[in-house]
Amino acid sequence: MKSNKTLRTLALGAALLGLSVMPSTAMATPVSQSGTTTTTVTMPEYLVLHYYSAVALNFSATSSSASQTGSPLSATWTTLGDTSTTLAASATEVGPTSANITLKNAWAIAGLSSSGTATVSITGTDFSATRVGSTSKIGVTGYGLASTNGVSGAVTGATVTTLLRGVTGQTQTVGDVKMTLNFSNTTESGAHAGSFTITAQTI
Repeated sequence: MKSNKTLRTLALGAALLGLSVMPSTAMATPVSQSGTTTTTVTMPEYLVLHYYSAVALNFSATSSSASQTGSPLSATWTTLGDTSTTLAASATEVGPTSANITLKNAWAIAGLSSSGTATVSITGTDFSATRVGSTSKIGVTGYGLASTNGVSGAVTGATVTTLLRGVTGQTQTVGDVKMTLNFSNTTESGAHAGSFTITAQTI
């Protein structure tokens, strides 16, 4: 009885010894799982407009005196300006009736929109003399915009469509402001003030 028990013990020990010397790789099978995550990055729609809050246009002229040819003016106590000659200034002395003005690089936009573009428009007023009680005025017959880096090359008009060009910070769209000044009702020197508004909108 004792010998049978001893044999069983020896057999069990041999079996355990055999298990202990088996390679570990034979015991474990690698397990792998993977999953795919769909990632969405949503960019904001935004728009940045750069503009000048004030612009000063300063015209200059030269004062002079000129001798008028023809009969001299004569004056008596009873008659002033007794002459057949009319004094007249030339067109260059009177000045032009209008002037086309371009304010270079007067605005810039940058940002993002669903179409990658934006519209820029301009509206404005005439320029009225700032002196109290004055009726002198500089009319503006048309405000316009111009840009050389628009959707398809150069664009012009009161409203233009331009590229927004992303968020790199160095590719903003830059444009000019155009206007035609009319001096038909300009009767005084000095400051004449008005304003124009530039509006940018994503599309």
